[in-house]
Amino acid sequence: MQSLENALVGRGGAITDAGGHVWSIDAQGRVTVDGVVDTSTANVTHLAYAQGVVWQENTQNLWWGKTSPTAAWSPSYGTATPPVPIPGVSANDIMARGEGAIITDASGNDWVIASGHVVVNGAVDTTTANVVALAYVDGQVWQQNQDGLWWAKSSPAAAWGPPAGTATTPYPVETMSPDRSVTGASAVPGLPSGTLIDAHGASWSIAGGQVAVNGVADPTTARVTEIAYVNGRIWQENADHLWWSKAAPGDAWSPGTGTSTNPLTGALWVFDAAGSQATVELGPLTRSIDGGSGLAPQSTARIVTPTIEASGSRISVSTQTGTVVVTGDSHLTDGATLTLIGAYRAPAPVYGPLENDGRMTVDGSALQVGALSGSGIMAATGSSLTIQSAATSDTIQLHASHLAIGGPLGQPAGMTFLSPITLDAKSDITVLGLHATSEVIREVAGHMAEVLLYDGTTEVADLTASGVAALYASQAGTGAGAYVTLATTHGSHDLPLTVHTS
Repeated sequence: MQSLENALVGRGGAITDAGGHVWSIDAQGRVTVDGVVDTSTANVTHLAYAQGVVWQENTQNLWWGKTSPTAAWSPSYGTATPPVPIPGVSANDIMARGEGAIITDASGNDWVIASGHVVVNGAVDTTTANVVALAYVDGQVWQQNQDGLWWAKSSPAAAWGPPAGTATTPYPVETMSPDRSVTGASAVPGLPSGTLIDAHGASWSIAGGQVAVNGVADPTTARVTEIAYVNGRIWQENADHLWWSKAAPGDAWSPGTGTSTNPLTGALWVFDAAGSQATVELGPLTRSIDGGSGLAPQSTARIVTPTIEASGSRISVSTQTGTVVVTGDSHLTDGATLTLIGAYRAPAPVYGPLENDGRMTVDGSALQVGALSGSGIMAATGSSLTIQSAATSDTIQLHASHLAIGGPLGQPAGMTFLSPITLDAKSDITVLGLHATSEVIREVAGHMAEVLLYDGTTEVADLTASGVAALYASQAGTGAGAYVTLATTHGSHDLPLTVHTS
C-alpha cells in the first residue's frame, strides 16, 4: 500500500511509493530499496514521501529526493529545507530534564537521554556521558551534564561545542529559585524534597538523605535535612546543623568541615546534647554571612569563645538560655553588628546573655545583648549599644555613643543595671519601659557619680554614671512604650532635678 502524503519515518520505518517499491534505512544508515542497498547513500536518518518523491535526510540535516529507484538523488548538494512538515518539533527555548527526556529538532531528529548518553534517532552518541538535560535554542540542541556544563550542536553529525563546555544556561532561566529559597527533606520516606533551581538551570533536591543534583544523588553528602539557595550558592545542612555550599554542581562542597553559621539567618547554631549544664568551647567568632535570627537548642549553659571579631559584618548567635562567654579582647568595627538571640516574644526580642571578661571595642558598630556580666570593659565610640540588664562590674565607656537599657516588652531595667557607666558630652542613655517624674544626681567630690529616677516617691532607676557634669532626664512615650532619655544638654521637657553633694 502506497504511503500517505507527507509520510515521515526514521530507522525501522518504511516508505512505499506509487510503484510499490519499499524504501527503508538499514543498520548502517543506508537507504535500501526492496531490500537492496543504495551504496550512494550514507548516514541517513529519515525518509519522507511527498508528491510522488521519496526523500532521504542525512545526519547533516540535508535532504535529497528521487521519483524512482533508478533515478538520481537531487539536488546534488542536498537542501536544508524539509520536504514535508516535521511533526512535533520542539519549541524554541525549551528544556527537557531527566532520563527519557526528548527534543525534536526542526529536521525531525529525535534527541533522547538514555543511561546518561544522548541518543539521536536511536543511535547512542558515545562522546556524551552523565547527561541530565537537553535544551533546544535557536536551532541548536544543547546537552547538560551532571556538573552543570552545557554543549551544543546544530545537527547530529556536528561536533559538540564549546570543547570544555559552558556553565551559562543557553535558555532564559525563568524557573530559577528566588534568592534565599529553602526546602527541607520530604516527610514521606522515599520521596524527594521540594526542588531548587540555580542560575545554571540545575535542579537540587534531597532524596534519601543526600543532595540530588538533576536527579542524581551526590554520594559525598549524607543525613541532609535542608537545602537553601543564597547569593547564587546552593547550601546543604546536615542533621548536626552544619552547612556546606557550592556555586555549581561540579564544584566541591565548602568549607571542608562545614560551618555552624546558618546562611539564611547568619545565626550560629551551638549544640551540645550533654544537658543543661553543658559548656561548648568555640574558636574565635568572626564574620557571618548574613544577619538575622535563628533557633538553637536549650541544652547549652555556656558558649565560650576567646574573642569576637567583626569588621563591617553581622554576627548573630542563637543562645536561648545559654550565656556567651568572651574570655579575651574583641573588636566590632566599621558597621559591624553583634546580636545574641535568646528568644522572641512579640513585639520585642529577648536578647541572649553575654559575659564579657576582656575589653570589647565597639567602633562605629552596634551591639544587642541581654543580661551583661563579667569583669571586662565595653568601650564604644560612635556606636549604639542595647543592653537589657547588667548585674556586673563590667565597665561601659561611651564616646559619642548611645546606650539603650531595658528588657523586653518594656520591662524596666533601671534598678537592675549595675554596670558603672562613663560617658562624654556627645553620648546619651535611654532607659526603656520606664516612667519617671523627677531626677536626683548624687555628686562625690564635686563630680556626678550616680543618677536616680523617681516615679512619684518610688525609686525606679539607679545608674552609676560619671564623666560629665550632669545628665538631664526627659520623659517620653506612654505605658509599656514609655522611656526616659538622659542627655548632657538641657531639653524642653526635662524632669525636675535635685543635686545631692557628698
